[in-house]
Parts: sequence; structure tokens; C-alpha cells
Amino acid sequence: MRHKVLKTSLATLLLSSILIVNAAEVFTWRDSKGNNQYSDAPKQLVPANTQKFNVRTHTTTSLAPPVQNASLSASDVDSLAAKQAEVNRQIEEQNRRTAEKNKKIDEQNRKNREDACKTSKINRSIAENLRTSQRDNLIKRYDEEIRNNCN
Repeated sequence: MRHKVLKTSLATLLLSSILIVNAAEVFTWRDSKGNNQYSDAPKQLVPANTQKFNVRTHTTTSLAPPVQNASLSASDVDSLAAKQAEVNRQIEEQNRRTAEKNKKIDEQNRKNREDACKTSKINRSIAENLRTSQRDNLIKRYDEEIRNNCN
């Protein structure tokens, strides 16, 4: 019984130490009521408003140098949101242009394969009418090209 309790305690200690070692970053800040808040993301995603919390040593370190006006006003948050929306719009536009380019490239590739298929078939028909020692090798070669280009 004593060994079982010891093994269970040891396993619990080992698992908890592994969890602490593998813990993700923890951020802390004081809310408007003066209470400490903890999260896996900085407050409003702004490092200047947050400190990084070390779970093992229970110490905090500043993420950004202090700013004259550390708190963001509602207009600052709105301007950040507007900037992010503009960046998102630019990315969407770039993705749309890339999709159009890819569509054109796919169409060109399809056309090139059709042309290569026609050329391979013409070469195959010419090879059938040849009277040389290489006739069989040429027919095999053009048959392979037809398989590659016409499917």
C-alpha cells in the first residue's frame, strides 16, 4: 500500500513538472478594478499593456519599453482595427490576382498539352510510314509521347 501511494505521488509530481516545463507563454496585466489578469495572449494583443509571466519563478518581465501614454484610447484601437482591415483587404486582392494568374497558367498548360498531343500523333503516323531500321524504336518513342501528352 505504501509503495502504491509513493508511486502515485511520484507519477503526479513527474507529470506536473512536465506540464510546467512545456507551459506556453503566460501574460499578465491589471484590469480596471486592479485585479491581476492572466492569459495566453497579451491584453488587446498589444505587448505594451502586458507583462510576460514566468510560471516557474513567478516573476514578470516587461514586453515593451514604457510608452508615454501606455493605455490605448478607443480611437487608437479603432485605427488599429482599420489598419488590420486594410491589410486583410490587400491580402484578399493579392490572392485574387494570384488565382487569376494560376487560372491563365493552367489554361496555357492545357493548350500546350493539346499541341504536344497533336504533334506526337503526327510524328507517330510519319514513323509508321518510314522504311528504316529505327522504325520500331521511333514508333515506341512516339507511342510513349502520346501516352504522356494525350491523357
